Amino acid sequence: MTVSEKSSRGFTDVHAHLYDKRFGATLEETAQYLERAKTHGVARCVCACASPGDWNRAAEIAKKLPDVFPAFGVHPWNCRRVSGDWLAPLANFLDAFVAYDGVTKAALGEVGLDFAVRGCDDELRKAQEKTFRDQLELADARKIPVTVHSVRANEKVLSIIREYPNVPAWLLHGWRATPPEIENAVEIGAFFSFSARFVAKDAHALRDVVARVPRDRILVESDGPTPLPPDGYGQEEGTPPRPSISIQARDEEGFILAEPASILATAKEIAVVRRMPLDDFFRQLTINERRFFANWPTVDSK
Repeated sequence: MTVSEKSSRGFTDVHAHLYDKRFGATLEETAQYLERAKTHGVARCVCACASPGDWNRAAEIAKKLPDVFPAFGVHPWNCRRVSGDWLAPLANFLDAFVAYDGVTKAALGEVGLDFAVRGCDDELRKAQEKTFRDQLELADARKIPVTVHSVRANEKVLSIIREYPNVPAWLLHGWRATPPEIENAVEIGAFFSFSARFVAKDAHALRDVVARVPRDRILVESDGPTPLPPDGYGQEEGTPPRPSISIQARDEEGFILAEPASILATAKEIAVVRRMPLDDFFRQLTINERRFFANWPTVDSK
């Protein structure tokens, strides 16, 4: 069975951090979120990692829950927290899933550049770029998809990813971009995924991005469990601290609101922003998902 065939049974949360213990300390607790998602018409989830400490748990989840697709990588926020030979273990995790269940089930991610982090100077930018490029070498060699994080670095990111033509699919996750940047990303065949923060009523600039992206390139994500940056993010040195945004919103039953099940509400709001009939947008989203996952090449089972 190919990934695209698996994508015919419901929608996909294309970016969430299921390994996060806020989704449960045990596999059974995490599985509850996926079962809950299925009752809302969300059948699959891409579990994107941020650091080596996430990889084992993401692998365990993906092996035991067949509708979870892992993305292993080092987030730009963590580029200074990795040491030693971390690339070899990353390659091992990717290789372990390339032929898993007869399909290329793994992607590289979440990787990229973020020049909005507090105290970001030339040295940190260079460290981020090296970490990004080192990981893209692995993806290019294996011809696997990449999930990209880019903040205040879009021009640089677009320039870099053009150097890796063997990557079959690029997912620009939570991407805030100008119209020319969107056009340039479309030229390389990128997809764009959006969470609830991009369709918030007061997020006018973000909603404008959602409105401008071509309809055949849109995907939906929860970015759960926290679709917001950490304290101090994007804040200049010496400025007063901003109010904490670390409190995790939950519903009356105790479930995290930024979860795979939540992407249907986001999809409905995207349809409003784009002034599309809901059925029309849902049909388009189904097509987009199939096209995106068709770029995850199949591999003969060993």
